[in-house]
Amino acid sequence: MRWSVSALAVTAMLGAAAPVMAQEAPASAVVSFAIAPQPLSVALVQFSRATGLQASAPATLLEGRNSPGASGNLSAAQALRQLLAGTGLVGRIEAGTVRLAPEPPRAAAQDGAVVLPTVNVEASAGTGGGRWASQGFVPEESAAATKIDTPLLDTPQALNVVTRAEMDAQGSQSVTDALRYTPGVISQYGATDLRYDWLTVRGFTPPIRYLDGLRLPFGARGYAQPRIESFGLERLELLKGPASALYGQSSPGGLLNMVSRRPSLTPVHEVQLQAGSHDLLQGAFDFGGPLDEAGAFSYRLTGLYRQADTETDFLDERRIFIAPALTWRPDAQTSLTLLAQYQRISSDGGGAPQALPAPGTLWFNPNGRLPTSRSLSEPGYDRFTNEQIMAGYTFERRFDSVWQFRQNFRYAHVDTDSQRVQAAQLLANQRDLIRYAWAFPEISDSFTVDNQMQADFTTGALRHRLLVGLDYQREDSTYEESNLTLLPAFNVFNPVYGTPVSRPPMATRISQGRNQTGLYAQDEVRVDRWVLTVGGRYDWADARTNTYTVATGRTAVVKQEDGEFTGRVGLVYRFDNGFAPYVSYSTSFQPTSGTDRTGTPFSPTTGTQYEAGIRYQPDGINSFVALSAYHVTQQNVLTPDPLNTSFSTQAGEARVRGLELEGKASLSDALNLTLSYAYTESEVTRANRNAAGASTLGKQLPFAPNHQAAAWADYTFLDSAVAGLTIGGGVRYIGGSYGDANNVYRTQGVTLADMALRYDLGRALPSMQGVQLSVNALNLFDKEYVSTCISANGCYWGTRRTVLAALKYRW
Repeated sequence: MRWSVSALAVTAMLGAAAPVMAQEAPASAVVSFAIAPQPLSVALVQFSRATGLQASAPATLLEGRNSPGASGNLSAAQALRQLLAGTGLVGRIEAGTVRLAPEPPRAAAQDGAVVLPTVNVEASAGTGGGRWASQGFVPEESAAATKIDTPLLDTPQALNVVTRAEMDAQGSQSVTDALRYTPGVISQYGATDLRYDWLTVRGFTPPIRYLDGLRLPFGARGYAQPRIESFGLERLELLKGPASALYGQSSPGGLLNMVSRRPSLTPVHEVQLQAGSHDLLQGAFDFGGPLDEAGAFSYRLTGLYRQADTETDFLDERRIFIAPALTWRPDAQTSLTLLAQYQRISSDGGGAPQALPAPGTLWFNPNGRLPTSRSLSEPGYDRFTNEQIMAGYTFERRFDSVWQFRQNFRYAHVDTDSQRVQAAQLLANQRDLIRYAWAFPEISDSFTVDNQMQADFTTGALRHRLLVGLDYQREDSTYEESNLTLLPAFNVFNPVYGTPVSRPPMATRISQGRNQTGLYAQDEVRVDRWVLTVGGRYDWADARTNTYTVATGRTAVVKQEDGEFTGRVGLVYRFDNGFAPYVSYSTSFQPTSGTDRTGTPFSPTTGTQYEAGIRYQPDGINSFVALSAYHVTQQNVLTPDPLNTSFSTQAGEARVRGLELEGKASLSDALNLTLSYAYTESEVTRANRNAAGASTLGKQLPFAPNHQAAAWADYTFLDSAVAGLTIGGGVRYIGGSYGDANNVYRTQGVTLADMALRYDLGRALPSMQGVQLSVNALNLFDKEYVSTCISANGCYWGTRRTVLAALKYRW
């Protein structure tokens, strides 16, 4: 939803809590209100959640005002009058918003009616289901960093948000695509993997992934990960740096939270057909709205079917995705949302391009350069399947003006099966390649529950938002790995396919059960223009790993029990002119699998981060700019044991320092802009030598280029002969980086261009109202480049030019 707001009606911070993208009830609906006397800012948040109406006013207008509350079975207008009684403010409900302004002098009254100043608020069509407000490309708030609705200006840690509007404008087909304009994020394999979204954030791999605030399964070896369909998402939230103070075990680089499309009381109807490069055909739909006149029940139903080949020979994809959701809101203080999804991915060719030899891709080869379409697979053998089912709920209950309770729960089942032919060794003639066939299925079942109690209260001049929580996660997974079957030499420059291959027998089975219980607390304290966030958490994590080896008939059992305290403290100051500088310190921990030479399980790796930054969000201009500088250190990193280099010890350390800039703007309904830059300096600061006497000391971390930059702009013609036409484009620079810890394989920097065209047919033909044509091109100039090279036989081409055309109809 996009708002064009005059000087009097900028989006309100609503005091201690930010407004939410609520679900608008019918205007005539009568709702049961029980809003107690309290600060007006908090009362308006409760009013917005109960009615779905977005309140807007300058933050300074709400400061220090108290509401007498509202109670009874009331319409929204009646409840608003009660809330504002005696506050010195007046309001008007129009077009789904609440306009707030100072009560005019008595002289301004005519015939006993108060005359409000003119305030222009215009709403354009949105997706209708998001919990948190956003204006085009510009997010206003998020719960990812604090687990409570917090304006981005008040968040004491770097947080990048990609909205649904930005994903649509850029034609994103995956989570990896959607993050390509985000600073400090690297797609490890050039976004060509159909199975997983492999990402590196601030030099650390991978970020822990969450969906709707709950951790996703990972499996014992990382293959039973769900692939989250980007069409089913409302937004992406990337929290940078250690996040264990609220979430428990996590990477020092950060975590990625994905937000599903939610039920809406504003009707949503969209269908789309898409066709594009490599015979892509896709159909998708998104429906939502109220199920009854009172608005007690609302729904969302999102689905997609896709089939496509790829730029790699013999590699294709077939995908089906369906996500139903239902919200029940029996009264203004209670809501229950059921969320579920089913997805099945089937891919001949193994689900991703096979890694190619460095000679012929990254390096010179006298036989020539390998084409980007080259496949090392054996047609008929290579395949990948992934079937995933997730079901859960979010429950919220407000007891009074102080206390509210939330519980989030999800069960997930992921069943993957992979069998692939891959490179083993390039022979001396640099033409013939030895390949091997293997198989590695993995299944994971997990459930996670997060209980949160929040209290909003004041102590003197201090306003508190206290959060106390207890969460629990359980994951059981089984991974099987086959023997490797070596295949005859294969001419990689003149391939002949058809070598008979059968699935090798199982060699190893790993069964693992993991538990994590975390108790956490956080207080967000506001006084004047200061916002202090202090939080801490203690985790109890344990794992049992049984490894059965077929050759010996034996099962090795490793038990790990870890306990760790982590925390965060951050301070923000809000200036009147829209600037908000901040500083923060945060820590993290992450369990490490395996044992040392004495058989003792490894301790968790730990991370610490110092960060300082400044954000800017001016009044009256829909824009947001953030600049951050950080210093992250990871301790207890594995390194060779000097007493026996066949084992590892935890004497290693890595450090990453950097600077990140991000700016986004949606100016009126015509112009959207985003820009980003990241400088990353990574180094291994402690490491032992291996058996050959080599060490990674002083080396850079893999997938961590020193420089990244990106910019996107799109413009819509509103009043001309081509009204309704949108032209957009972007440029991305990805600096060169190493793909291995020893810094042998370094890719070159690359600059890529993207393009977008959209046309609203309803502008030219009224009978075509709601119909939109669009064309998006990724890597417009079809540049060939190596995105990643992790070893001598581990190089990956980046995505070549991909063109997608879509026909959408919204009503």
